[in-house]
Order: sequence, then structure tokens, then C-alpha cells
Amino acid sequence: MRALPSSFFPRLLSTVALWLLVMAAYMARSEGAFAILIAVPALISLWEYFALLKAGGISHHRGMGVAVALILIGLNFWLLRCPAMAKPLLEGGGTIFGVEAALFALFTMALFLREYGRNDPGRHTAEAISFTLFGVVYIPWLFLFMAKLLYLTPRDAGGFTTGQYLVLFVVAVTKFTDVGAFLCGSLFGRTPFFPNISPKKTWEGIAGGIALGVILGIVVFRFFGDHLPPFSLAMVCTLSLVLAVAGVAGDLAESLLKRSVHSKDSGHVLPGIGGGMDLIDSLLFTMPLFYFLLQFLLPAAPLCHAP
Repeated sequence: MRALPSSFFPRLLSTVALWLLVMAAYMARSEGAFAILIAVPALISLWEYFALLKAGGISHHRGMGVAVALILIGLNFWLLRCPAMAKPLLEGGGTIFGVEAALFALFTMALFLREYGRNDPGRHTAEAISFTLFGVVYIPWLFLFMAKLLYLTPRDAGGFTTGQYLVLFVVAVTKFTDVGAFLCGSLFGRTPFFPNISPKKTWEGIAGGIALGVILGIVVFRFFGDHLPPFSLAMVCTLSLVLAVAGVAGDLAESLLKRSVHSKDSGHVLPGIGGGMDLIDSLLFTMPLFYFLLQFLLPAAPLCHAP
């Protein structure tokens, strides 16, 4: 067994601080706090993404991308939390998806219009359109499935959201998979796992991370079962396993993106962790997956709330 890396304690402090912020939002039951916890990481990560493109010499339109991300975030929280505009998603309130589709259609047209003024249209034109559009889809749109999970189920008798417990479940499974992979890989890692993408990741680390993710899924259901679907233990373990594997894939996706532009780090906002993209990369895969899985599972197992 090897010694822990020097980044362990800064990473631990950053992780504890982030979880304290999350728990404060849960205790306050504040939709505004949740909006901040979603919007800030999404915008920081998108800014880092455009910085990676700039470092790699890839054409893009950062200003347009950030502007559309702000509109996308605002529309999500306006439509999802306004009873006059959207019913709970499980009751057929799909207005937000139509609005997002319209926004992306207009954004695509605007990107082409922006490129009409280029004096020498060529590869840079295609890069600017495709990479700007991809960045908005990959980061803020995927991350906003956290908001959709928050409003997926009806409010309780007091008017408070109930989806925050679904968010807690997916975040706990995903991030503790990351923690387990880091610890087990640092201490016991020997066998490389996709070394062409991320040389430091090992099979031992991945296995340990997935195991810890499944354990945390069971723990969350054990303590917050009154606020979560009455799934069986087998279903909880299966969901946790699927999300843990998806989290690993999401983490590798960001590593692949950074390697493609010959960059090691996306940022240094969080000591021991890295940038915003390093914080949310795995969640970009797990939250949409969990949302669509619940579309099939929740109608058969309606939420049970404590009185």
C-alpha cells in the first residue's frame, strides 16, 4: 500500500467545504440556494471549457456561448418553478424541453449568422460553430438536469420541492465514486485503466470507487427513505451501480477532452480537485441518466413522503 498523495488533504478540505454548502441548502430548503449551486459551477465550467479551446487554438464564440448559458439557466428556473408555466414533470409538464429545443435552434442559426462575416471561411468556421454549440450542450444543458430532478416530483403540502432528495442520491453516489476511485487508486492502484486517456486511473481505483458509490446509495436510501421512492434493496443497488459506472465514464469524458487539446488541468478553482469541470464532469453523465431512468421507474413507484 502506497502513501496518500500530497493533494489528499487539500482535496479533503475542498470536498468538506462543498458538502457543507450542499447541506446548508438542504437545511434551508431554499430554491434560490439550489439555483446558485447549479448556476455557478455550470458557468465556471463553461468558462474553463472555452479557455481549453483557446489554449488548443480552436475557434469559438465564448461571449455567445456564455450568454446562451445564462438564458438557458434562467429559463429552466423560471419555467420549472412557476406553477402557471409548468406542471411537475411527472404530470406531463414538459414545457421546458420544447423551450430548450427552440433556444438551441435559434442559437445554431445565430452562430451561422455570426460566421457570415468571416473573411476567410474554412476550418475555423466549422470549429467555431460546432465547438461553441457543443460546449453549451455538454456543460450547462446536461448540468441543468439537476434542476429538472429538483422539480421532477410534486411539491409537498408546505409548498416545498421534493426532488432535492433525488438530487442528493445521485450526487452522493457520483461524488463518492470519485472519492473512492481517488483513494483506492492512490493506495492500491497497479493496473492502468484507459492509459491513453487518463494515465493515473487504475482498475483497482475504479473498482473501489464503484463499490463506495453503491454503498453510499444504500446509505442515502437508509436515512432518507421516507422522501425517496420505495424501491427494493436490489433496485437501489442496481441504480447505484449504473450511476457509479456512468460517473466513471463522465470523468473519463473530461479527461479525453483535456487530452484532445493537450491540457492537463481545466482550472485551479478548488484546491486538490482542480477546476469547475473537474468537480462536475461525472455529474454531467449521471444526472441526465438518472432523470430518464426515473421517468420509467417513478410512475410504478410513487414517492412516499413522511407526514
